[in-house]
Amino acid sequence: MQRARRLALLAVLPVVGTFALTGCRSQPGTAVYIGSTSYSQKYVDDLADQLRKMPSFSTGDSRQTIAQWLILRDLSKRLVADNRWQQPAVDEKTATATIENGLQQAGGQVNTESVRPLIKLYAQLEAYQGAVQEHITPQHATAADYADLYQRAKAAGQVPPNVDEATYTKTVGQQNEQTIQAVLGARKLYADAVKAAPVSLNPKYGPAELALLSNQGAPLIVLPLKAGAGQQPVVPAPAQPQTQAQANG
Repeated sequence: MQRARRLALLAVLPVVGTFALTGCRSQPGTAVYIGSTSYSQKYVDDLADQLRKMPSFSTGDSRQTIAQWLILRDLSKRLVADNRWQQPAVDEKTATATIENGLQQAGGQVNTESVRPLIKLYAQLEAYQGAVQEHITPQHATAADYADLYQRAKAAGQVPPNVDEATYTKTVGQQNEQTIQAVLGARKLYADAVKAAPVSLNPKYGPAELALLSNQGAPLIVLPLKAGAGQQPVVPAPAQPQTQAQANG
């Protein structure tokens, strides 16, 4: 499972994932809702500015990436709490070293205090997502799963023109079966979390899906983030005291 964990994190952290939900809630200045918690556009944009200092994100859409990190972090926290799993240790020291290394590679001065909120989010994301992945039950990929995987990879230009779906499925299945099964198991867990805490995202922060596995920035295995039919989630107050407490926690 450790190998699956590293691959899953690789899909989230260095690659700009594309995801989100255009939901039924709308409040000026709000970027994302997760259950009864909201994050303002300013909060997300400030973190995105910090992320853009990292060389890996200099050309990507850092706002979408931050929104994805927030949603994955919060849904992972909810899964840990609701299932009474062991609380993970949040390793800010290692996260700081990772960020510092990235800043050094960018050739700029290292000032980790200027990106402290980003470090906290990064450390919490790794810790809680890792805790969730310890409880994954691998899921076998269906024909529909492979068909979607093929179409997404083909649309991203990652499939040679002469390779049909059957050949692609056989090749990818043989080479990446454990990884695919682990990611599909994670998708099932996160789908349960979304049912408990419907997610809504301002459309300018991304399309209506959560990318759980990406390759070269292209989402290959995704979770649609749709609130339950007929369900009207609570709109939080503009001040967002929960958001800041959670983000700084």
